[in-house]
Amino acid sequence: MLVNTSTALLAQQVADSIVKSIAIDDVIVTGQYGENSLTNSVYKVRVIEQKRFQLQGAYNLKDVLANELNIRVSNDPSLGGSVSIQGVTGQNVKIMIDGVPVIGREGGFIDLNQLNLNNIERIEIVEGPMSVNFGTDALGGVVNLISKRQKKSGYSAGVNGYAETIGQYNLAANAGVVHNTWATDVHVARNFFEGFAINADSRKKLWKPRTQYFGDFALAKSFNKGSLKYTFGLFDEKVVDRDSAHINSFFAYGNDVYFYTRRITNSLFYNQKINKNYQLNIVASHNYYQRVRNTMRKDLVTLQETLVPSLLEHDTNYFQTWMSRGTLANNSINSKVNYQAGYELNLETGEGKRIENGMQQIADINAFGSAELKPWKNITFRPGVRFVYNTKYKAPIIPSLNLKWNVGTITTVRASYGRGFRSPSLKELHLDFVDPNHNVKGNPNLSAETQNNYQISSSFEWKKFERVFTIEPSLFYNSIDNKIDLVLENLATLEAHYNNIGRFNNVGFNTGMAYKAPNYTFIVGYALMGVNNSLMNTLGTNKYYYTNEFRSNINYEFQKIGLIASVFYKYNGRIQNYLYDINTGEIRIGFINPFSLMDITFSKSLLQKTMNVTVGSKNILDVVNVAANIPSGVHSQGGNSASIAMGRTLFISFAYTFTKDNK
Repeated sequence: MLVNTSTALLAQQVADSIVKSIAIDDVIVTGQYGENSLTNSVYKVRVIEQKRFQLQGAYNLKDVLANELNIRVSNDPSLGGSVSIQGVTGQNVKIMIDGVPVIGREGGFIDLNQLNLNNIERIEIVEGPMSVNFGTDALGGVVNLISKRQKKSGYSAGVNGYAETIGQYNLAANAGVVHNTWATDVHVARNFFEGFAINADSRKKLWKPRTQYFGDFALAKSFNKGSLKYTFGLFDEKVVDRDSAHINSFFAYGNDVYFYTRRITNSLFYNQKINKNYQLNIVASHNYYQRVRNTMRKDLVTLQETLVPSLLEHDTNYFQTWMSRGTLANNSINSKVNYQAGYELNLETGEGKRIENGMQQIADINAFGSAELKPWKNITFRPGVRFVYNTKYKAPIIPSLNLKWNVGTITTVRASYGRGFRSPSLKELHLDFVDPNHNVKGNPNLSAETQNNYQISSSFEWKKFERVFTIEPSLFYNSIDNKIDLVLENLATLEAHYNNIGRFNNVGFNTGMAYKAPNYTFIVGYALMGVNNSLMNTLGTNKYYYTNEFRSNINYEFQKIGLIASVFYKYNGRIQNYLYDINTGEIRIGFINPFSLMDITFSKSLLQKTMNVTVGSKNILDVVNVAANIPSGVHSQGGNSASIAMGRTLFISFAYTFTKDNK
C-alpha cells in the first residue's frame, strides 16, 4: 500500500509514539478504510516515527519496541528477540511489513533482530485483537512496519553506518528515482555482530555471532486516481553457535552449529480510487522461508571444518505462503455510514524432515466486513465480522465492535470488544521433531485458540500556542481459551504432544503523559498488569500475579547549535507466573526479576541537514543477566537467569542523504 505522509509530520524534529498520537494530520493505514488520521481512527494506534529510531540509535525492531510501554521484549541467545503485547506473546502477535505478514517463526515467534529499520518510515502498533482485519495470529495485537518511499520528483541517494563497542558493525546504502508517473527505490544493508560473552576470551558466546544481509527493491507506477507497486525483499542470515572446545594432548577441536536463514518476499499492491468515496486496495504476495542447521567439527589447529556425520545434527525446513487480501471501502467524511468489505486467501506449505510425511499444507478462505456508523456528530460505532473456512480445523466466527466518542473539544473516549483467534500452525499440527534432545509430536486434531478482549481508553489533550499536553489512560481485559500448549505424556521417552489445554486471563491498566514544547519533549508512562492461567487452577488457586512498568523519555534540543540530547528509560517489573516444565512434567513458578534499561544519546544534523550523526551510550545501568526461574521448553533447558542485554556500550551512527528535486 502506498502511503503519503504530511509535510508537517516530516518536519517534526522530536518524534515519539505518544507525542504522535496528538498530531491531527498524521496519516495511518493499519486497520483503516484506506488512509486516516490518528484522531479520526476508532482504533488507538501507536505510531513510532523514523526520527525516533535515529534519536535512539535503533537499527532493528527489537531495539525500538524494548522502550515501549505495555510491550515486553524477551531474548533467546539462539532464537533471537520476541515481543509480547498486553502480556500476550509470540505466536499471538502479528508482525507485518506494509500489511504483508512476516513468516518464519522459530519457537513460535518472529526474531525481531531480523527486521531492519533502514527502509522503514514508521511503525504502527495496535494493541488487542485485530482478527477481523488481519485474521489469525493477531490476538495480542499487530505491529505494521511501513516502508519508505521517495515522494518528490527527482532522485535521492544515501548511506548510513552504525558501530557499537560490543562488536556490532552495520553499513547500508539506498537510492531512489521518481520520474513522471514512475518511482523506484533500492535499499541494501549488511549487519555484522561478532558475539558477546561475559568472559571476552570465551569461545562459546552467550549472544551468538551473526551476519545479516538485506535487500529491498520497489517499483511503482501511478495513474489516474490509483497506483500499482511491486516490492521485492531478500534477507540472509548466518548465526554461529560455538561450543567451549575439546582440547587435550592429542587433539583440539570444537563443534560449531551454523544456522542459515533466508527469507524472500514478492508483493504486488494495487490501489484505486473509484470515485470520490470508494477506495479499492488489493495486495498479493509470495513469501519463502528457509532455515538450515548444519553441525561442523572444526580443527582448532588447522581450522579445517568437516560436517559431523550424524544426520540428526543437520536439518533443513522450508515454508512458503501465498496470500492475497482485498478491500473495497466507502469512506466519506460527511457520511453517517461508511463501510468496508474484503476477502483474504492464504495457502501455506511446510517441508522438511521435522514435518510429518515430509510436507504438509494448510489453506483458508476469509470474508470480512465492517461499517462505521455515526448516528450523532461526535459518536462513531464500528461493528465488524470475519468468516473463515480452513482446510485443517473448524474456524470460529470473529466479531468485533469499536466505539469512538468525542467528548467536547479536548477529550476522546474509545471502547472496544474484540474476539480474536489463532489457528494452529503447521508445526503444531504436524511436527515430528525427534532427536537426542527432543521428542515432540504435532496434533492434527487441534482447535483454534479463541479470545475475548475488552478495552477502554481516553485521551485528554490541551493545547496553547506551540505547547501540547496529553494524558492517555486505558484499561483492558483478555481471556484466551483453548490455548495450545505442549504436554509431556511419557517421562521415560520425553514424548510430548500439542493440546488445547490452556487458558489465559489478564487485566491491565496503563497511562501515558506527554508534554511537548518547541524545543523539548517530556514523556512518562506507567503500566500495571495481572496474569492468571489454567495452571493456577490445577494447583487450586485463582490468583493473579501482577507486574508493572515505568517509562520516561526526554528530548531536549539546543536550538543554537542544533543538538538534540535524549534519555530513554524503562523499568520492567518482576514477571511471575505458573509455568509448565516440558522435561519433567512439573508445574513450577517461573519468574524474571525486575530490571531497568537506560540509554543516553546526542544527535546533530550537519552539512545543511543532509547528514545526521548520533552518538551515545546504551544500557548505562550495565545490565547483562537477571535472576530468573525458567522451566525447560522445546528449545531450551531452562535456567536460573535470563539474558537481558550485553552490558554498557558506546555507539555512533551516521546517515547521509543527497536529494535532487526536478521541480
